[in-house]
Amino acid sequence: MTTNPVHLYRSLLREATYLPLPQCRTFVKDHITASFRRYLPKYANSDAPKSRSGNPITFERQTKLLHRGRKFLSSLRRANEGYTAHVEKVLRMTYGRVGPRRYALLEPWLQVPAASLDDTAQEDLRQPSESKSGSSPGTGTETETKTGTAHHRGESGASNSKQEKKGNLKTQAHAQAQAQAKATTPKAADKAAEELSIATPLSPRRQAYFSSQLAKYNISPNMRALLVSQATEQSKFDRANRPAGKIRPTFKPPQTTTIWGAPLPPSRVKNLKREWYHANLAAALPPLPQAEYNAVHDLVSGKAQFPPVPRRRPRARRSEADRGREEADRQSVVILEGPRPGVRFKDYTHGRPHKMTPRLLRHLLSRAVLKQTPFVVKATTDPGRTRTVTVSDLAFHWDDALTRERYQTTKLTSSITRRQCDLLFGT
Repeated sequence: MTTNPVHLYRSLLREATYLPLPQCRTFVKDHITASFRRYLPKYANSDAPKSRSGNPITFERQTKLLHRGRKFLSSLRRANEGYTAHVEKVLRMTYGRVGPRRYALLEPWLQVPAASLDDTAQEDLRQPSESKSGSSPGTGTETETKTGTAHHRGESGASNSKQEKKGNLKTQAHAQAQAQAKATTPKAADKAAEELSIATPLSPRRQAYFSSQLAKYNISPNMRALLVSQATEQSKFDRANRPAGKIRPTFKPPQTTTIWGAPLPPSRVKNLKREWYHANLAAALPPLPQAEYNAVHDLVSGKAQFPPVPRRRPRARRSEADRGREEADRQSVVILEGPRPGVRFKDYTHGRPHKMTPRLLRHLLSRAVLKQTPFVVKATTDPGRTRTVTVSDLAFHWDDALTRERYQTTKLTSSITRRQCDLLFGT
């Protein structure tokens, strides 16, 4: 471990002061400070360094943290040099499109009303267990197989419970073997699935347990409205700035039965809903506060002026010995390795530096922030209409502050000939 944490911390703070927007400079500085203070040892003279939470900081953990810090330092340097991908990354972190601030903005949208918890959990638990025969795991075994019924009729006069249990097991195994044999033909596949879909009853305790587990992954009506709105707009996001996953506002299991034709177990329903919940949580884009959204919208639309980009301070003067040593090193590299080539195309395969102009920042803010940030307004409804707790009264508007304004102000400046009209619109 050759990286000095103090040197890395100072380098990160120095690069944060050169970011183009004051909001970026403030957010990145606070993010760097909080990240280093989180792993600050509680006692300086302790044998094993520990964080403020009490967890030990092992050597492997220190190496990973320093590697993460060096990567973030490289990203900040590239952003200050004008590489658009890294500038967009800093902008998205600042305005809560990625990173810890996105989860902080998303927290108020995750509060579910208490009245809709039990109904939604019961519906999710009941939905995938409905098979073609109409049985569900929470209603008991209303249907029985023909062989099982015949066996129970034949054993009705037996008094030994062990023999009855053994006979039941044999009968179930025989029924499964017959159903698997019938499933080999395509015509009998559906019938075999019905025979195997024997609903397993759930005790009230297990029913309450799975209902409580499913209720943990319910989403609020406002969150559902946000997901539905984002699902209609996510195809318009740029590929470089698109969230990791796609939004699925409604939970629907991909299958209702297992590979043996039995109804889907409640534990599998719970795991599927948990995956659906976390996938939506990882891809959701929460709105910004109204004042902050208006400030960004004014910058992009041209109503407000961009602040000047800070210039780099000149390097401190070095002594004659240091300058002579650097010149000797440069000459030795030329003698050993030869002259270095100039600018080549392969140096810019992953982007090239740009000059930070207001026009560039306007387009980057529009593409990386505003296009992925909804504006929330209250939906207008009829005064006499009553809304339930499962319906949201919010409306979402997605605007990048460039395209719509451009479409409204663009006008044709030259006449279109008849031939051009025929080519464009047909005769």
